[in-house]
Order: sequence, then C-alpha cells, then structure tokens
Amino acid sequence: MEKTQEGLLLHRAYSFAALAHEGQMRKGSTVPYIAHPAEVAQILAQAGATTEVICADLLHDTLEDTSVTPEQLEEAFGPLVRQLVEGCSEDKTLSWEERKEHTIQMLKSEISMDVKLITCADKLSNLRSICLDYRELGDALWSRFHRGKEKQRWYYRGLGEAMVPLESHWGLVQEYRQLLREVFPEEERKTGQPEGLSCFVMFIDSGGSTVRGRPQPCF
Repeated sequence: MEKTQEGLLLHRAYSFAALAHEGQMRKGSTVPYIAHPAEVAQILAQAGATTEVICADLLHDTLEDTSVTPEQLEEAFGPLVRQLVEGCSEDKTLSWEERKEHTIQMLKSEISMDVKLITCADKLSNLRSICLDYRELGDALWSRFHRGKEKQRWYYRGLGEAMVPLESHWGLVQEYRQLLREVFPEEERKTGQPEGLSCFVMFIDSGGSTVRGRPQPCF
C-alpha cells in the first residue's frame, strides 16, 4: 500500500471512529473517548504495526460501545480490519468477570499476533490513564469503577502475566508491567522497585487533531 493510500485509510478510520464515539468521554474525565484509540495508534506505530493493524485499533471499540455493525466495518474497511476488530472485541452478553477472563486467556492462545498487539497496546493505554489518575487521587480512584480495586488488580495482573511471553516481541509490555507496579504499590513491595518511566496524556483539540501531552513521571 502506498503512503498516500495508507494516510487516507487511517484518516478515514479516525473520522469513522470519531463520529461513532461522538459524545463519549474517557472514564471520570471530560476527555473525548476518541483520544484513547488515538493514543493506542501511536503506541502501535512505535511498535512497528502495519497500517491495517493501526486502522483496526482506531475502530477497536466501535463494535462494543457504538451502534456500528461488523458488516459496516467490512464494507468500509475490508474483511481483514473487520476480523481484527472482532478479535479484540468483548462479548457484552457475558459478565464483567467472564469478559475479562476471556481477554486474559486470549492473550495466551494461538490467536493472531496482530490481535494480541492491539490488545496489549489498548491495555497499556488504559493503564497509563489509570496511573495518572492514581497519582492524583490515590485509592479514591477505584470508586469510579463498577468493580473495585481488588477486581481491577486481578484483571490487570492477569493481563500482565499473560503478556510475559510477548515481551521479547514488543517493548510496550515492559512499560505495562512497570506501570502495574506503580498502580498497585503493594505488588511493588513484593517484587521490588520498578524503573521510572513516563505516562502520556492524549486529547483531541477543537480542530479534531490528536495532541500528545508532555510526559509526566509515574513514580
């Protein structure tokens, strides 16, 4: 795919997702939701992901959280992008615990490495946001979640353990594990001090452009 075509595809995917998520905000904030897939796209680009994978990321929550259908995705972006988005999507008919356990087991399975990469980048973006809020709010942060601190710790630790075999492929896994120790400091005391790293805030300006905030130390 030529660079011009790649750019147009990503622009279409971003515009499609921004419209689908219009009015949605990141948990506990006034940041437009589209900032999340935009940050994940940046993580994926740094990891060397293909254009199709980044395109699928920009759309990765449309099936879960909007009225977009798989057929609409395939019509607009092709069968590969649809397949990747479906591979990253949760079944909302299941309980929270069942959905999260499925995601953990998916990372341990033989599913496409592209689906695993999108999922890992997605969870890293979520943990970056949690890290920033945790520094400001401490344990009061967990009142934002329907499932509290213990359930969140179970989930994010389970993801971290499932990512261990993938660390040799993607450096983002190391950042995830470092952030995990920051957000759950009781785990840090058990495993030793993590190395420092930076978290980043992503937002969308009034013109619809993605803006990356200055790095802030998490520790």
